[in-house]
Amino acid sequence: MKYLTPGPVQLPRFVIEAMARQPPFHRSDEFKKLFKSVLEKLGALYPSRPIVMPGTGTLAVDVMIYNYVNPGEKVLALVYGEFGKRAVETAKIRGANVVEVERDAPPAPDEVEDVLRKDPAIKAVLLIHNETSTGIAYKQMKQLINVAKTYGALLLVDSVSGFPAEPLPPGVDVVATASHKALLAPPGASILYLASEPRATAGVPPSMDLRRFLKTMEHLETPYTPPIPVLFALDASLSYILELGARYTDVHRERVEYLYSSLRLRPIPPPETRSVTVTAFHCEKPKEVVSKLREGGYVVAGGMYKYRDRSVRIGVMGDVAMEDLKKVVEIVNGLA
Repeated sequence: MKYLTPGPVQLPRFVIEAMARQPPFHRSDEFKKLFKSVLEKLGALYPSRPIVMPGTGTLAVDVMIYNYVNPGEKVLALVYGEFGKRAVETAKIRGANVVEVERDAPPAPDEVEDVLRKDPAIKAVLLIHNETSTGIAYKQMKQLINVAKTYGALLLVDSVSGFPAEPLPPGVDVVATASHKALLAPPGASILYLASEPRATAGVPPSMDLRRFLKTMEHLETPYTPPIPVLFALDASLSYILELGARYTDVHRERVEYLYSSLRLRPIPPPETRSVTVTAFHCEKPKEVVSKLREGGYVVAGGMYKYRDRSVRIGVMGDVAMEDLKKVVEIVNGLA
C-alpha cells in the first residue's frame, strides 16, 4: 500500500531506517549533537529561528496563536478552507476579536491592505499558506508580507502542508508547520519559525510556552522530552531536501501538473492558486474512487470543508514516483 494522502506521507526507506534506533537521554551530549544538527538544517531551509517541540501541525498553529495573540486583541483571519476555520476557532478560544474574511479563493493583498487601513486596531493577520482541505496555496505572500509590515501587523502563517515544498518568502513573523508532510518525516514534531519574539502577556500553558523553549535551546536542550525518533528521521530527511535545493519544489510541481492535466476530474483550485503539495478535485462518487484506488494499492483522501462529500484529495509529497501517479490516473479515469 502506498500513501498519496495530504499527510502523513509515504516515507523514504532511509528515513524509516534513520529513526529505528534507541532514543538517547534528552539531557545527554548525544542528544545535543542530534538537536544541533536538526536545528542547523531547519535554519538552512528558511531564514528564521526554528523551534521543535512535541506535537502535530494543529498544535504548532495553536502555539503560534497563544504566544502571539492576547485576549481582546483584534486579528484579521483569511479563510478559504477547513484549516482556516480551525485557526479562527483557536483565536476565538484565546479570546481574540476575530475579523473573518472568507472566500473561495485567497483575498488579494490589496484587499487585505484595505481592511488594515480602515481598522488600525488589527494586531495580526492569520492565514493558511497551503490549505490542505482545498489544495489552495497563497501565492502572493511576498506582497502580503509588505502589506502587513506597512501597517504594523504581525503575519501569522500556517504552512503545515506546504513548507518547504511550497515556496515561502522570507519575512513572515511566525510560521507553523510539522514534521509529517513536506518535511518527509513521521508525525510527532511541531515546528515553528520565529522572526519576532513571543509577545503573549496573558498566560500560556507551560508545554506551549515558546519562551521556555527559546531559553533552553541556548544550551541545546528542550524544557520537556522531545520527539527523539522524529528528530533522527528529520536529520536524514532534511539532508535530502537540502541536497535537492530548488529542485525539491520542482519535483512536487511536476507531479501536481501531471495530475491536473491528466485526471478526468474538475479541479477545485483555479490554476493560479494551486498548491504544489496537495491536489483537490470535485468528484461525484468520492467513496468509490477512494475504494478503487485502495484496491490498486494507493491510499488517497476524501474531501473536507464545503466539498466534504463530493471531492477527493491526492497528495504528492513523500516517496512518490511518476509511475505511481500514472497508475492513479489510469484507475480513476477508468471509473469515469
